[in-house]
Amino acid sequence: MFKLKFFFLLLAGSMAAFSFGQNEAQIAAKQAELSRIKASLDSLQKVANGLDAQIKSLQPILKWKTGGFQSVNFNQVGLTNWSKGGVNSISVTALGNLFANYAHNNWTWDNNLDMAYGLIRNEGERFRKNEDKIDLMTKVGRKATKNLSWAAFARLETQFAEGFDFGAPEENRPVISNFFAPAYLKATAGIDYKPNAKLSMYISPFAGKFTIVSDDSIAAQRLYIPVEVENANFRAEFGALFSAVYQDKEILKNIGLRTRLELFNNYTDPNRPNRKNIDVDWQTLIDTKLGKYLGANLFTHLIYDHDTKIEIDPENQPGRKGVRTQFKEVFGIGFSYKF
Repeated sequence: MFKLKFFFLLLAGSMAAFSFGQNEAQIAAKQAELSRIKASLDSLQKVANGLDAQIKSLQPILKWKTGGFQSVNFNQVGLTNWSKGGVNSISVTALGNLFANYAHNNWTWDNNLDMAYGLIRNEGERFRKNEDKIDLMTKVGRKATKNLSWAAFARLETQFAEGFDFGAPEENRPVISNFFAPAYLKATAGIDYKPNAKLSMYISPFAGKFTIVSDDSIAAQRLYIPVEVENANFRAEFGALFSAVYQDKEILKNIGLRTRLELFNNYTDPNRPNRKNIDVDWQTLIDTKLGKYLGANLFTHLIYDHDTKIEIDPENQPGRKGVRTQFKEVFGIGFSYKF
């Protein structure tokens, strides 16, 4: 009986030892597998960290917002036995806008380019330019508060091609504008206030306005730089600038609005009475989407510049020039594409 009990105890001990050895082998295998997984996780974490670093390095590039629109408008008038009078005509106008705005951390950089060129031909006449504009703006800012930034601002305005004085006889018609004749460059440093994404108001007490007339024959006419300034090709003015821009891609359904008002006061004008004058430049563009590729747009431009002299009464008093408020309105329907 004792031998039988001893046998069973020995058998149980052997089984327990075998089971313990088996568990120990499983534990070792599991620990090895766990080590391999941890090593893989460490490797994957390093890859993830590398990808995260690459994404962060690319983020400033991804902060750009770009877009714009382009349109080509056509207009044709044909008259036959029309009792109220008129003249047959055709016209074409191309408009374009590009913008690229950057925002990252406390920095912003806004860029905008407006371009336009149009031709009109009345029956019996040659093609004439009726629209011509290059307007490039850039503004860099660093936030001081949520809606307020320190900013530097620059704008360049000129035109593409020759413009003529059509009030003069055709055989003796002078060129009164050309590329960079004139060109207006404004460079300033100031404060930019943006209460929301659509409105920006900028003010600078340190503003420079530079008038460039690169064509000597146009400069000699003194249309853009007063005779009091010795250099007929270049004029520098220093003063204060206020600029307000409101832009809404859809102020109403399928209707976009962009309007910009600029006021400039030259408080260093050698002609002291002129220091009270304020140059006004107000542009508004309303564009309407009529279909996928069909649109209508209305552009208005109001200018008042005390230094730009315009003929007051060409018919009765030819040659007499003075300060006038300039206003232009362009309406068109044609092919339009936004991007």
